[in-house]
Formats: sequence, structure tokens, C-alpha cells
Amino acid sequence: MPLSDVHNDDVKNQLDEKKLQHTECYMYRTVSNDFSEDEVKNFDYDMLVFFSPTGIEALTKNFPNFEQGDIHIATFGPSTAKAVEEKGLRLDLQAPSAEYPSMTGALKAYLKAKNKKSKK
Repeated sequence: MPLSDVHNDDVKNQLDEKKLQHTECYMYRTVSNDFSEDEVKNFDYDMLVFFSPTGIEALTKNFPNFEQGDIHIATFGPSTAKAVEEKGLRLDLQAPSAEYPSMTGALKAYLKAKNKKSKK
């Protein structure tokens, strides 16, 4: 079972519960890239989308004085959403959900709703 060095044990636990034989192996690492000084100065995004709590850590490391303001934040997975809330940031979109199991579906619906509001 390929894993990242940053993972939870949900899948492993499910396999164990079913008594399925498996071997876990770390196939990739989650690494944050430091931004250059120019990139920090030119930080201009409408939305940030995070897929792991490590991404939230990278944001606060690279931008220690980050003020969310009008920047929307989307997350995939409950642990990533929790990391956003623990940092005191506003979570605007969370996936998966019963209605939107993928980030692309959730994002499409979110943007469609936002565009309707802006046209009023």
C-alpha cells in the first residue's frame, strides 16, 4: 500500500479490520517549498486549495503574518479542514461531502454560487 510520509491510518485500519494482508511502504514525501522574497511580495491569489495539513503549515511558515482578508480557502479532508480552523483561518469550502465527493465538483459548485451572487 503506497503511502506518503504524512498520512492517517484510515485505509490501513480498514484493511486490518477485514483481515486483508498488506504491506505499507512510503512512496513519496510531502515537502513544502519556501517562497522567495519576490514571491512573498507578489502573493496575489483569490483562493488557496489545500490537500493536507502540511500545506497549512507551509502557508503559515512562508507567510507568518498572513491575513486572509478576501482570500478563499478550500480543503480536502477533515484533518486539513481542522488545521485551517486551528490556525484561526476561515474555511470557505470543504470537500469531500455527500453531495460533492471530489474537490473539482465542490469547487465548480462553489464558484457557480459565487458568480450568481456577484451578478445580483
